Amino acid sequence: MAKTLNTEPSTLYAKITCALRFLLSAVLLLIIIPLTCYPVQTLDFESTVENALKNAHDVRISGLDIQISTSARKKAYSLYYPTLSAKWNSEYVKDLTGGTAQQVTAVGNTVVVENTMYQSLLSVGASYNLFDFGSTGKKVFIANKDVDVKRTVYSQSVRDIKLKVLSLYSELLINSRELETKKELLGLYKELSLTKERLFHAGTISKLEMVDEALKVVKTVDAIENVKLKLKTLLQDISFYTGKKYDGEDILVFDFAGNDEDHRGDFNVEKSPEAKIYNLEIEKKKAELEILKNDRLPQFGLYSSYMWYGSDLNTYGDAMTSIKPRNYFVGISATWPLFEGFKTTADMEKATLEIERLKTEKNKKLAELTNRYTKTDEMRRTGKAGIENQKEMLTKVQANLSMSERLTEQKVTERVDFLNRKVELVNQRFELAKVTITRVSAVKELNILAEEVR
Repeated sequence: MAKTLNTEPSTLYAKITCALRFLLSAVLLLIIIPLTCYPVQTLDFESTVENALKNAHDVRISGLDIQISTSARKKAYSLYYPTLSAKWNSEYVKDLTGGTAQQVTAVGNTVVVENTMYQSLLSVGASYNLFDFGSTGKKVFIANKDVDVKRTVYSQSVRDIKLKVLSLYSELLINSRELETKKELLGLYKELSLTKERLFHAGTISKLEMVDEALKVVKTVDAIENVKLKLKTLLQDISFYTGKKYDGEDILVFDFAGNDEDHRGDFNVEKSPEAKIYNLEIEKKKAELEILKNDRLPQFGLYSSYMWYGSDLNTYGDAMTSIKPRNYFVGISATWPLFEGFKTTADMEKATLEIERLKTEKNKKLAELTNRYTKTDEMRRTGKAGIENQKEMLTKVQANLSMSERLTEQKVTERVDFLNRKVELVNQRFELAKVTITRVSAVKELNILAEEVR
């Protein structure tokens, strides 16, 4: 009877425990299933660059600048065509001399008549630039080169957006891997802290050693929050370029596609957007200098006009209805600016100095670009050796961890040593990932810089 009384509570306890486990499993299942219905937000470099190029403000502005420059080129080509104009005048003239003045008086371009009357005039004129020593051709040349400049600036904007997104994505990728590493380390440090706490209560270690281990947990939690904040900031920066929203807490960042051996060729700085832009600007400024020189020479033009005239002493309507052909003019004009206070000379001096300034700016910009390429290429070269060293160190840490795990199972070493080796392995994996990301990023930067403008 006593035996039965002792087993019944045990059986009841087992049933309650089993029921609680079943209930807990059901609750967890209800929580997990809805979460799996929502896809995790992902981010990869190729789609990020594509979205940035579609949305980037600088690229849009450069595209509009091309259209503006193309419109200005149409204006330059209009100089090859004659100018046509029509003019209509309808007026009332009051003679204040009482008819005592001469019939017609001309003073410069002003004609004074004696009669009080209504008069109307319709004139159609045309003018055409016959010869200006090539100034019109130079203006068209400048307009064409300006379109080329804007197209090259567009290519430069595309390249700069790629480089900016590459830099941000590299940082994002490193910080994402760092967050994964910190979270894994947090679990290990918590286990270490609990182990050290048990050892302290067992009297095998000092309280200071136990507190130091607990402090690692606190520091890791703080580091995780800092990395999350940095990830959020980087995602906001990328969102500025792509126009898309990203959830920093729940996003999967993919590694770069390809590998660190995808370097495609040598860099020719003279085929870079900067070199082409400066070359075009120098050509434009030289053409402008030629136009200034031609401005000191005579300009020849052809002009023609046809006029209809009508007048009446009493009625405004009769002056309009009596209009009829009156004069036709055709002639050639020559304009020669003899002296304008040395204005053209000053403009020529300014244009010459601006050409020299453009040449100096070009040399500076190309030197900076070459220096950037050289440093990035050196990073790529040295990064390969760094990756090999990190891989070798990771292999050794994995071997030590494997040995430590077997020894731990045989109770030869303590659990603390095994956990510390696992911490070292996690850190070493992150260092390898960071070096790899940095080198692949350097290769991609070199490829972007090496893109030639056609």
